[in-house]
Amino acid sequence: MASPPLNVMTPRAICIVAAGIATTLLFSVAVQSFPEQLQVYPDHTRLPVGEQIRYSVFHLQEGNPKQVENYSLESEDPTVVRVVDRWRLEAVSPGTTDVLIRSDVGQRRLSIEVGRGRRPPMPATHHSAVDRLAGEELLFVGHANLDGFDHTAVAKPGIDRLVREFKARGHPVIYFVSEDYPYWYTDDRQPDLAIVSEGQEHEILVDAERVVFTGGDFMFCTPRNAQMTLHGMLKAGNRKRIHFAFATDAIWAVDIFAPGRSRPYPASMALVDHLLLEHPSYQDRYEQVVVPFLKRLFEEFPVIGYPANAPKPHLNDLVDGWTIEVAIDQAFTRRYQSGDPEKLIRLDFISASANRS
Repeated sequence: MASPPLNVMTPRAICIVAAGIATTLLFSVAVQSFPEQLQVYPDHTRLPVGEQIRYSVFHLQEGNPKQVENYSLESEDPTVVRVVDRWRLEAVSPGTTDVLIRSDVGQRRLSIEVGRGRRPPMPATHHSAVDRLAGEELLFVGHANLDGFDHTAVAKPGIDRLVREFKARGHPVIYFVSEDYPYWYTDDRQPDLAIVSEGQEHEILVDAERVVFTGGDFMFCTPRNAQMTLHGMLKAGNRKRIHFAFATDAIWAVDIFAPGRSRPYPASMALVDHLLLEHPSYQDRYEQVVVPFLKRLFEEFPVIGYPANAPKPHLNDLVDGWTIEVAIDQAFTRRYQSGDPEKLIRLDFISASANRS
């Protein structure tokens, strides 16, 4: 085939062509960049076989991330990664495939690699089917899922440590898991019981000398679980002393406690340890971090009105007449509410340094 003739272009023609090429390149970049308007959390695209995950999708609006509620998922190879429903994906077999996330405000292509390892399923029972939990000490692990709000798993080391300790001492370990956000991030996936509860709500009678709470958001799911647990114990009326402990190196929170600062999701969560240690004295820690938690625990029943069918009466009515005592690291103690000295609710907030001592 003969070569086409060489056309000599004038400088002006060269500029026009160059401008056209630049426009084409800009258009191409814009088309390629447009899908990147969507931000996806967690930043985790390597899954073991059998794992499910739900990504949270955001787009920038006036420089701020706004969650995208309506989007669709499409897997290019469903034999590697399948779409479970409008939110969730499941790793089916080893390999790599792309998943396309489409929405009205943009799209995003994720390359997901499925490894050869397989994670065993973690059977779970809905909270409504569990009547009673008993033990000398119980460890509650709430919503330790990477695809939830703690997408960088800041609470994982503290939770893993406590799970190991409780199992070594023969005390029951209870996971509160989510069906909507299924990617559980603890090393241990064999609790004594896994309970399905989207907001850690429950009406289970807990019979224990001490209950240790970990996981979950410090101002939302964690106080809700503590509310429900305390409500059942008080209503049963068979104890004069109730002891709860909150492991502050194993509970995450939205970083909102420092003055003038708010770092809501999708910013990384902060450990409650971090929130406490920002204050120089135990008195400041108590007033600035612990008291807001206690007010929510006792006065906002249930937290943010969920569930709508919370058990009766209001928690405030049940704690009336009880003495409520608070300790931080067993180095600082305050009486939050005065009442009958024979009826005591003890709330311990235990940091990483105290746990290691």
